Amino acid sequence: MIDARIRLDAAATTGLHPEAREEMLACLEPEFGNPSSLYREGRRAKDAIDTARERLAVALDSLFAENLFTSSGTEAANLALVGTALAHEGSRRRVLMSAIEHHAVLHTRGLLERLGFTVEVIPVDAQGLVRLDALEASLDENVLLVSVMHANNEIGTIQPVREVARLTERWGTLLHVDAVQTFLGDPEATGGWAAGDLGADLISISAHKIHGPKGVGALWVRAGTPIAPLLSGGGQEREMRAGTENVAAIAGFGAAIGVQIKSVRSREAQRRGARDAFLKELALATRPWEATLQTQTPCLSGHAHIRFPGLSAESMLIVLDRLRVSASSGAACSSGSLEPSHVLLACGWTEEQAREGLRFTFDDTIGEELAREGARRVIKAADQVGR
Repeated sequence: MIDARIRLDAAATTGLHPEAREEMLACLEPEFGNPSSLYREGRRAKDAIDTARERLAVALDSLFAENLFTSSGTEAANLALVGTALAHEGSRRRVLMSAIEHHAVLHTRGLLERLGFTVEVIPVDAQGLVRLDALEASLDENVLLVSVMHANNEIGTIQPVREVARLTERWGTLLHVDAVQTFLGDPEATGGWAAGDLGADLISISAHKIHGPKGVGALWVRAGTPIAPLLSGGGQEREMRAGTENVAAIAGFGAAIGVQIKSVRSREAQRRGARDAFLKELALATRPWEATLQTQTPCLSGHAHIRFPGLSAESMLIVLDRLRVSASSGAACSSGSLEPSHVLLACGWTEEQAREGLRFTFDDTIGEELAREGARRVIKAADQVGR
């Protein structure tokens, strides 16, 4: 019998890999130099950052200088959207973003509007796929930027970003892709992807989704893409992000990349196996439940999004926590909110249904037996909540 706590919320965060921890500790003690300093300790700190940037460049098949380190995926997304707007001096004053973007993208709307831009939301279908016909109808010579995530963090839908890119290219419109959930991950389990192949101009990613540390992310900026910094100060990150770099976190990010890039296919196969075992066990439940996505919908291999009709996600999560299962009802940054999921509402769910959605996500530490035990606890929780 498995008595351990079962963490089924890898889309929120993953545990720090031991090699990442070791690289971080090496930058904290005894090496703790400022990377802008010219003496030995400073040069070593700079070398640690350069090593991480080189690993990132290899992972993205990009140029070394195209990658900027940030404090998070959120900052990277903000820099992509707001930085592009600040750098623009022409007549393009419209920005388009899909209805199911992460709040790191959607919540830039107020600032963009204060800067004089019109922000418009592109609808999605019932499976969370961006409506390409609606996007095409909205594009014209006045659109500066489109933002479409590579895969949705809540329901796992993988977006047709290359088709989106073909539409934006016709109008000379810039494209930002939030790839936080897909960096060194699925698409599609996994042929991998290179930054240049997506057709994007800006790509935001985060470290703590791939067993790196929290508090560090990155933005890939295609060479020649105009973008202005959000922070003023020193000349760090080629004058695109002022402030002394978080050397230890960046080094840990680089180490995590080095580990993860070696086993992309095997990790995704394990995640898919755990997810499928979970759903197979869940099928034994006597209480009816529904999967959010149809089986033919492109979906991340480690995602399972379901609902038990009539049972609130909040109540389920409280009971699951008592049963030693970690899960969520949506994005981790909004899990304390009583508002229904904006993603599920955009897919056409009612507010009541949107409050029933449960997200279970699997990383490479969850085996099939642990996944099956997790499903049995979910069934038990549903029975308790539904009494």
